[in-house]
Amino acid sequence: MMTSRHSPSPATRPVARMNKMLRSLAATLALGSVAFVAHAQSSDDQALIQRGAYVAHLADCAACHTGIGGKLYAGGLQIKTPIGAIYSTNITPDAGSGIGGYTFEQFDQAVRQGIRKDGSTLYPAMPYPSFARMTEDDMKALYAYFMHGVQPVAQTNKAVDISWPMSMRWPLAIWRKVFAPTPTTATTAPSDDNPIALGEYLVTGAGHCGACHTPRGTGMQEKALDGSSPDFLSGGAPIDNWIAPSLRSNPNSGLGRWSEEDIYYFLKTGR
Repeated sequence: MMTSRHSPSPATRPVARMNKMLRSLAATLALGSVAFVAHAQSSDDQALIQRGAYVAHLADCAACHTGIGGKLYAGGLQIKTPIGAIYSTNITPDAGSGIGGYTFEQFDQAVRQGIRKDGSTLYPAMPYPSFARMTEDDMKALYAYFMHGVQPVAQTNKAVDISWPMSMRWPLAIWRKVFAPTPTTATTAPSDDNPIALGEYLVTGAGHCGACHTPRGTGMQEKALDGSSPDFLSGGAPIDNWIAPSLRSNPNSGLGRWSEEDIYYFLKTGR
């Protein structure tokens, strides 16, 4: 039988078939490697988002950034202050009314330094003096969660209800420079192997317990931001008719008679 000029001879056909099989195998392995890497990246991303959800729960972001009967993280909750009412903002990833247009650097600057994307200073009802203690890793996880784990909601932010001149924001920059700490340079949070350090990190950082449970000074700043002062967690002013009692170890006014189980159960159930 005669063969075409371009067809392999009978002697070379096994070699041609072998080369074809090797090329197919190489292509399959290459695709498998790409798929494996993509799956690994997806798994890493998902783990980061889950960590961010955990941090958001620690910080109780939903409590302030969800209006009564409103959508999760869409803002609109009225917060009464001595100078008037402000309203929590939309922190969903909606590009128009939320934080969808924020880079990580802008998000980090807002949360840990109290500086908005436009450069103005946030009202300190946002507890950025506490959030300044959060690590960069937790901030990256929080950003991943809000950008990829939260449903975007198109809901315009409400204007503050504060009369001039107290409504001016430029004095807030002075307040921030005087009372707000520099964000921590630590990248990772303490581990479970050091429960006291981890507890301090949760209480003084994401948990921002002092924002309510520490008395305020004449500038409406927290009198202390950590346990180095006896004022820290010694009891705050009434907020919306709720009393923020002392969380210190005093057996009469604080938690001195509470067991670990008592504290756990109260934080879990509110009772």
